[in-house]
Amino acid sequence: MKKNLLYLMLFMLATSLQAQDCSDLFISEYVEGSGNNKALELYNPTNSAIDLSSYKLVRYSNGETVPYDAVLSGTIAPKSTFVVVLDKRDPNGTGQEVPVDLELQAKADLFLSPVYNVNRTMYFNGNDAMTLETVSGEIVDIFGQVGPPMLEDDNGWGNLNDTTITYNSGGVPTSYTIQNYIVGPLFWLAWSRDHTLIRKPTVKQGVSENPQPAFMVHMQWDSIPENTFDSLGFHNCECNTLSVGENQLEKAVIYPNPAIDNKFSITSAEAISRIELHDLSGRLVEQITFNQRANEYTFESNLELSGFYFVKIIYQSNRISTHKLLFD
Repeated sequence: MKKNLLYLMLFMLATSLQAQDCSDLFISEYVEGSGNNKALELYNPTNSAIDLSSYKLVRYSNGETVPYDAVLSGTIAPKSTFVVVLDKRDPNGTGQEVPVDLELQAKADLFLSPVYNVNRTMYFNGNDAMTLETVSGEIVDIFGQVGPPMLEDDNGWGNLNDTTITYNSGGVPTSYTIQNYIVGPLFWLAWSRDHTLIRKPTVKQGVSENPQPAFMVHMQWDSIPENTFDSLGFHNCECNTLSVGENQLEKAVIYPNPAIDNKFSITSAEAISRIELHDLSGRLVEQITFNQRANEYTFESNLELSGFYFVKIIYQSNRISTHKLLFD
């Protein structure tokens, strides 16, 4: 008990310096789906690739202060994402071993925690806190709140507070008052359970201090339906805007803007590897991959496009830039 209390004190004090905007990784998407469909997307807002072996994901079950952690591996490109998925891929799995949805498997850059009794990190549900930390224990980002522990019937966090809800429980009218945004038995009001959550574009850094007095999930996250995976692999963030120095190096031009007749052109001084078109939710709409050096291309879509979209340019150097384009 004393060890747990000491850890919580260290957790709340281990804030070091506040991260500057767009200066370090943060969690950009949270998938709490049915069965074993669990995933976290990380976003690199910086202008350099980051070695993920210096980071770990940590789960605090039911808001407790005991950490279950897993060190990451791989590299995340600048202005890009990295998707971590629970490692359940046996097509013959049953019960607790039911495989992750094939669509979600296809989004994974890294699978973690195949055996619960060996590593419990990725077995989160709506009432668990998840953190991104350096391997030395510095807090980089927090989803949820670590402590005080959730009660047995707490199902996670929502967007309501100091609100009394009356519902039928086995045919008996029952009332429950939501406090600190914890929905208790009102699981249908939990954002952090049975939903996919996407970090708002205005968020440009992680949360490095344990939220006090409560975790208000709706302040930084948008909610979309359970088992929605098509927005993984791309994150719409204000950090996607390149610096002046990068723009001069890249010399990429997209024209016309707005696009005319679903057609636009790209010219770039740097060779292009792939062009992706995403809607505002981050869903991939279309893409083109180049097998040979390409410095210019005219992109024409057969889809009925209207409004703003994001054009993501992946260069042969693995640099990435993202541009907003309007379709009339």
